[in-house]
Amino acid sequence: MFMDHEDEEDSEEKKDVGVTWYRPEQWERLRELAVDPEIIENTYEEWALMAEEKMGELLRAGIEVWKTPVAVEEFRAWCERQRLPLNGYARARFVAQKLHEMERQKRN
Repeated sequence: MFMDHEDEEDSEEKKDVGVTWYRPEQWERLRELAVDPEIIENTYEEWALMAEEKMGELLRAGIEVWKTPVAVEEFRAWCERQRLPLNGYARARFVAQKLHEMERQKRN
């Protein structure tokens, strides 16, 4: 769910963390596709509560946190192209890529 990303210009001072952010209506589909559903919260509500708590911890530690929207079918297609199983590692890589794209768009 979380992926560290250091800003290339301020790598010693600033650390960003991307948080995979799902839509409630896609939660069941994510669990259906995941190869590791046993480590994913059973309900969107349980996951959102946990994610908000973790984000709060990171913010209190001075780490900038970015909710990174993820469409489950886009993630599934990305995993197929990358030849990766839909697991925690793939979720982290995907959100890191999305965060990088968001940062690039902000700069342009």
